[in-house]
Amino acid sequence: MLQLSGVSFLWLLFSLLLGAGYAFALYNRRNSISTAARAWLFTFRFLTAAVICFLLFAPFVKQTERITEKPLIIFAQDNSASLNVSKPLNFNLAAYSAKVKALQSRFASAYEVRSFTLGSQLRPGSSFHFNETTTDINSFFRFINDRFANRNIGAVILASDGIYNRGGNPQYEARALKAPVFTIALGDTIPRKDLLVANINYNSIVWSGNDFQAEVSIEAHQSLGMRSRLTVSDKDGQVFGKEIEIRSNEYQVTVPVTLHAGKAGIHRFTVALSPLQGELSIENNKEDFFVEVLEGKVKVFILANSPHPDIAALKQAIESNKNYEVSSGLASGAEAGGMKDADLLILHQLPSVSVPMQSLIRKMRGKPVLFITGAQSNIPALSQSQHLLEITSAGSMLEATAGVNSDFHTFVIPDGLAKQLSALGPLVSPSGSYRIKSPASIFLYQQLGSILSDRPLLLFSNTSEQKVGVLAGEGIWRWRLNEFRLRGNHNATDALLAKSVQYLSEKDDKRKFRVYTARNAFDENDHVLLNAELYNDANELINTPDVSVVLSGNGNRKFPFQFSRTSNAYALDAGSLPSGEYSFGAVTQLGERKYKAEGKFIVSKERVELRQTIANHQLLNVLAKQSGGEMVMPDGIDDLYERVSKNELVKTISYENRTFEEMIDMKWIFVMIIVLLSTEWLVRKRSGEL
Repeated sequence: MLQLSGVSFLWLLFSLLLGAGYAFALYNRRNSISTAARAWLFTFRFLTAAVICFLLFAPFVKQTERITEKPLIIFAQDNSASLNVSKPLNFNLAAYSAKVKALQSRFASAYEVRSFTLGSQLRPGSSFHFNETTTDINSFFRFINDRFANRNIGAVILASDGIYNRGGNPQYEARALKAPVFTIALGDTIPRKDLLVANINYNSIVWSGNDFQAEVSIEAHQSLGMRSRLTVSDKDGQVFGKEIEIRSNEYQVTVPVTLHAGKAGIHRFTVALSPLQGELSIENNKEDFFVEVLEGKVKVFILANSPHPDIAALKQAIESNKNYEVSSGLASGAEAGGMKDADLLILHQLPSVSVPMQSLIRKMRGKPVLFITGAQSNIPALSQSQHLLEITSAGSMLEATAGVNSDFHTFVIPDGLAKQLSALGPLVSPSGSYRIKSPASIFLYQQLGSILSDRPLLLFSNTSEQKVGVLAGEGIWRWRLNEFRLRGNHNATDALLAKSVQYLSEKDDKRKFRVYTARNAFDENDHVLLNAELYNDANELINTPDVSVVLSGNGNRKFPFQFSRTSNAYALDAGSLPSGEYSFGAVTQLGERKYKAEGKFIVSKERVELRQTIANHQLLNVLAKQSGGEMVMPDGIDDLYERVSKNELVKTISYENRTFEEMIDMKWIFVMIIVLLSTEWLVRKRSGEL
């Protein structure tokens, strides 16, 4: 349909007049062409000129298409392992599968049907075996709302036991769905005799030689008066045992377990409950957990020229991280002997006039050091004792607040730290001129009033000989007090010191070829990710040669992979692996030199589906009622087609699809113009007018 506005109509009249005038001027005189032929030629030229003129205005043609859309029926089958545990005794999987297929075929004859299986992931299709290790019902409804937002969803049919252990409560996401939800209530709501390890709380990282605690939560159903034995074992055998007496039909107890951290590495512990007679499932009586044992805590020693409130503030901030052990002493006392075993030294207002640097150099050789200046510091001696910063002091002190360097990339700066530090007040810094003597990373600049100066307040250097940091100001204790007054915590101050200490105490990896996993422990459904780095003799990161790796585990099974190249390193996604302990060996060759790298990681078995054995039909009923649907039991599947069809929300919709197209884009008009012009040319040619 041609859409004509007032202007378009005037242009149409103009085009017709122009075409008629042009044709009249061409064919008004008598010639050898007959009168009838001349009339036809007049018509051809009139139409051609008028159409071409009108097309110059680019009018639009409205096209209307009526579209009918059938209701979309979305069927989702819970494929999780909990259905194998919570199913009734008379449940027949083969018979149920046949009913589901018949129902889907019946729906497909009248509606559009999409089928999915639901577990740790949402997968298309209707093949189910009740073996998924987790259930996320909420993500299913979120997928529908995102993927089918503009579709005519007639109904959603969810077959499940209502047990979910990933994502949020699905009834909130289901409220956004503008379609009825019909639920098929699977599983059994009647508690049966079962004993299970419900949860284990533990620290995943502990220190070698220390004792650590784990808390084992135990649940027992319909087992009053029965007994079981809880044991915890490692590779060397049982390390803990305790008798458990079940005192009610719904019994819960948490048992504290004290274990010892042995050698460094990843250690596997197995928690087991001896089975009860007639128990529903014994698979949930056992649970593994893995602990990474580290060699020992990082030892930080603070050596001060004299007592100062900064010392207590530094200790409290650093010890907020359990990986660090802090001790302190005075340079004039016997406590200075603690420098020998330290992994990191913090020298507070040292060297000073009373304590020359010569007495400390031998003890600090090769160790990372953080210098903190103050009024008692011997500034010339400080400038000579480290390769990082030279201060030509005017002999006085001034107050300077902290301004974070936005171009600092040595380590990650927590979000909001810059704004938080500027509000904590000033530190007391030496006045004078500052000169950086070697390549350095400046973390903080001195801000004098409202002016951000180029004088560093906190900076670091990392040479082949020693890591060094300089904090050119005292008064950390004031920062902690001010932050607590403003925010009720010490987060910003502690984050600043923790990041600085972590960087300085971190031992540099000097290997040319490094391969490491994203983390030491993965869940069974996680993708195992590995990274690799290769350095040339100039210590430049390169990724020219190929890197291959073989993962070994699970009964000497081997999984060979090839790393993919990133911008200047390597990465590998090995996908999901069966649970167990794995080792890897990677190899590459740069020139004539071959490199190898080895490591270990574990994949823990997901047993979360076995921790709840009672179906949650209440959730399924809520999902159905709040959407205008219904909940049916498995024996009511045969009636589900009629229930869905009779729901007033399930209806075919039709709508008009209107589009506007420029006439100049229509090919048939182009063809018509060519035909008119060609016909006119042929007639004139035969009449001898050309």
